[in-house]
Parts: sequence; structure tokens; C-alpha cells
Amino acid sequence: MLTQLLHYFHPLSRLARARSAYLAAHPDMPEVLKLLLLEPLPELNDAVERQTYLSMDIETSGLDAQKDHILSVGYVTMVGKSIDLNSVEHTYIKGVVRPETVVINHIVPQMLNNARKLDTVMTHLFEQMRGKILLVHGKQVEQQFIDHYIKKKYGLPPMPLLWVDTLAIEKSMTLNRETEQGDYRLAAVRQRYGLPEYHGHSASVDAVATAELLMALWVQIFGKAKGPFKQIIRN
Repeated sequence: MLTQLLHYFHPLSRLARARSAYLAAHPDMPEVLKLLLLEPLPELNDAVERQTYLSMDIETSGLDAQKDHILSVGYVTMVGKSIDLNSVEHTYIKGVVRPETVVINHIVPQMLNNARKLDTVMTHLFEQMRGKILLVHGKQVEQQFIDHYIKKKYGLPPMPLLWVDTLAIEKSMTLNRETEQGDYRLAAVRQRYGLPEYHGHSASVDAVATAELLMALWVQIFGKAKGPFKQIIRN
């Protein structure tokens, strides 16, 4: 009885109910979005290594989706412990680069000379997201800007998407270890697990770096065992 109750309130189970409710409330939503929610979710005890992930990163002109905009999107597909480097994509988006943000995202105006329109990039991103678990390091930026785009473009509320967040996983593990680790930036967390430093900064590089980090976290959590998917989902 207790196990059933815990499963019912697990974030993955709540997400499944939220998807059904969202589809029922918005039957006329665009097909490219509807297909995302019609894909089956993993079962709680499915092995993490048997899932397909889309590791992604979004670079923006700032942290406020209401006034800032997306400058680039990068992603790579990971199937289990295999990162498909042939699937890496990195796209710049038309917009204005503010000088004060260059030191953060390393995007200068010249990089946007061959940039694409936001609608084209986002539609392609939604197509790539289908059937995959979204993997990010710190989902607040990606989630906020995707939610804002969907609201502005389609007039829809935030979609119940499935995210795996390496930042949230690392924070929960740090608390469990009862140690103070104040730096949760991607590069700093990778360093703690002995992963190499990537000097080139871009959305696609960060996407690959996040995929590698997830595999290191799996080893930390599960060792050589095949762990259940429910253990890497955080609220």
C-alpha cells in the first residue's frame, strides 16, 4: 500500500497525469507539440541506461524570458551510455547581442551573420525532442524560455515536459553527503567527477558536456548496477 502511494505521488506519475489533463484541455494544440505529449513516458523502474535523451543547452541574451531572447540552441542525442556525436546540432538565432552578456555566453554579433529565424529553430527543436527525455544542467533557463515561446507563439500554458537535470541531481547528492559544495556550474561539477575541461564554450559543447556528466552521475549513484529511472528525477 505504501509503495503504491509513493508511486502515485512520484514526480513521474504526476507528470503522466498532467500530460493527460493538458491534452484534454487543449485538443487543438499544434501537432508538433501534441506529438511530444503523446509519446509514452518511461516506467518508474525502467533502467536509466535504456532511455533516449536529448541533451540540450540554450544560450540567451539574459535570464529574463519576458525581455531577453534566445541566441543559440545546441543539442545531442544520447542513447543509454552512448553519445551520438553525429547528431550534434548548433544553431544561432537572429537577435541583438548585448555587450554586457558576451562575457557570459561568448556570443558576438559576427556569429549571428548566418543566424536562422526563431520559429524555424524552435519547430526543429520540438521535432528533435519527440520521444526523448530532455537533459539539461540547470533547467530554469531552458524551461523558462521554452515556456515563454510556447505562450507567445501558441497562447498555451507551460507544457508538462520530462526533464532530467544534472544540477538538481548533484545538489541532492551533495546534501546527502552533508558536504558544502557551493559551485554548481557545469564545469565545476564536471571537475569534481574528474571529467575533462572543455575550453570552447557553446550550446552544443555544453550539451555534450552535460551528457557526459549524467553518465558520471549514474556511476556515482548506481555503481555498476542498472539503476531505475525514478531515482534520477527531481522535482
